[in-house]
Amino acid sequence: ALACEPDLLIADEATTALDVTVQRQILDLLHDIQRDRDMAMILVSHDLGVVSNRCDDVAVMYAGRIVEKAPTQRLFDHHEHRYTQALFGAIPRLDTAKHARLQTIEGTPPNLSDLPPGCAFAPRCHYRTPQCNAAVPPLRPTDDPAHHFACLNPVGGPAARPTASTSSEESRI
Repeated sequence: ALACEPDLLIADEATTALDVTVQRQILDLLHDIQRDRDMAMILVSHDLGVVSNRCDDVAVMYAGRIVEKAPTQRLFDHHEHRYTQALFGAIPRLDTAKHARLQTIEGTPPNLSDLPPGCAFAPRCHYRTPQCNAAVPPLRPTDDPAHHFACLNPVGGPAARPTASTSSEESRI
């Protein structure tokens, strides 16, 4: 992939299923190659720990669409999309009881060949409203022009209460 000296390297899940030592070696190697060749890199990963330490900007995707994008620290400190909120809620934490159940994102991802109308995350979202099922929300900026999200009921927004059918345990997502 590097023989033709590309301007962009796409590293898709380059460290998945590797132990942390090998993972760090791979990430360091990618960083060195990127720096030495003065090229851009897109790092595709489900590992938010890797993302937090290795990326300048993050784009969170759900069902093939970007639902939130921001500089990394901004996204980690102030996420707006309900899917991003659910991802962060599912991260194991050191300050929880060792036998505590991990939080999950209820439901199943949509069939990409038959997406529902509106927001693809709406069927799994505890904050959905009828408007969420009607139209795909566009990416819109927050108070930070580098931070965009596509959610009609963002984290901390006026509709920040779970839907009536949601139990109190499920509402923690």
